[in-house]
Amino acid sequence: MAGLMLLAAGAASAPRLAGGGALDISLTRIVAALVLCLMAAALAAILLKRGGGRIDLSRLGMLRRTVRERRIAVIESRRISPHADLCLLRCDGDEYLILSSATGQQIVRARPVGEGAA
Repeated sequence: MAGLMLLAAGAASAPRLAGGGALDISLTRIVAALVLCLMAAALAAILLKRGGGRIDLSRLGMLRRTVRERRIAVIESRRISPHADLCLLRCDGDEYLILSSATGQQIVRARPVGEGAA
């Protein structure tokens, strides 16, 4: 019983939730943060509108990476059943016809790009 009384006394002296004092953030700081966020949103909207829905970072100078030619290209992909796809890929001058299904992937045909249909 004494333990329960001690527990109740401790809970009564504990501060209430949401009973803290006022925030010490000035109104000027809040308004400045709001204006900064609105300016960033407006700039993003202008860049999106100008780029047709895309922001070209390389044009902005933020992305200074040379773009290399890609080695792998998906030429065509067809669904042949609910669980299988046929994909025609080109990699380093070779074409690969790949069957991709739920059980795995299999190379159906591989040939150099210059070779005609056999």
